[in-house]
Amino acid sequence: MTHPESDGRLLAGRYRLRERLGRGGMGTVWGALDEVLDRQVAVKELRVPAHVDDEERGTLCARMLREARAAARIDHPNVVTIFDVVAEDGRPWIVMELVRGLSLAQEIEKDGPLPPGQVAEMGLRLLSALDAAHEAGVLHRDVKPANVLLARNGRVVLTDFGVASVEDSATLTQLGALVGSPEYLAPEQVDGQMPGPPADLWSLGVTLYEAVEGKPAFKRATHAATLAAVAAARFPNLNKADVLLPVLRAVLVQDPTARADSGRLRERLVEAAESAPAPAVSGGAARTFPGRARPTAAR
Repeated sequence: MTHPESDGRLLAGRYRLRERLGRGGMGTVWGALDEVLDRQVAVKELRVPAHVDDEERGTLCARMLREARAAARIDHPNVVTIFDVVAEDGRPWIVMELVRGLSLAQEIEKDGPLPPGQVAEMGLRLLSALDAAHEAGVLHRDVKPANVLLARNGRVVLTDFGVASVEDSATLTQLGALVGSPEYLAPEQVDGQMPGPPADLWSLGVTLYEAVEGKPAFKRATHAATLAAVAAARFPNLNKADVLLPVLRAVLVQDPTARADSGRLRERLVEAAESAPAPAVSGGAARTFPGRARPTAAR
């Protein structure tokens, strides 16, 4: 499937759009061919809302460019690699590695919740990815199952730093209000505070909750009710968490100063992964899951 309006469009004289892979709030992701290197890539077409004025459009485009460059600074096997940023049609297009596989959201929708031990191992990889981002001065700000890719080759990959914020460049960030998906925001973000690394760890915890329970922790019938649940840190009872329970209790804490930091969260995840029983076999075959390496190798 090719772009319906630009059938086989060529970007920057080298990236040939081929198929639409997905669409989100900030843009569309295309499968493409880098005709210079003869390599399959993914290209994210970033969109600016039609209702914004010229000044806001310029601010948003500057923000997108800044955040793409920020994400490109992160070098980690569990973070999607950005190859290039192309300016065309007055907006940036981000060229990145093509990761073949399902997102965690798709995996949950297809097969239901994952075993706690496997979720713990996945959590270790995502935590390592966030550590690398934070060391580079980058906040993800939208960690959620849809942004976790379970690659066919066994990698767990954190993608879409499209709403990332560079900690040492706060000017444009302060122009935004709530950035990210409401049910994955941290309580301090709902309260209007500037987020830091603890907000990403909260969102990771919410993602792990959804992976092990098979449903979102804070999503409610209305946007307002969802934000109220997040602000109060009220989540439903845990029915399937098992060994992951200490992890979730440590990270899903309303006060960011009392929330588990990266080191403590890693300890809890390692304990959960090492103490979890082997996944039950159903229908004569074990359910496959990327990254069954022991947790000590997750970094």
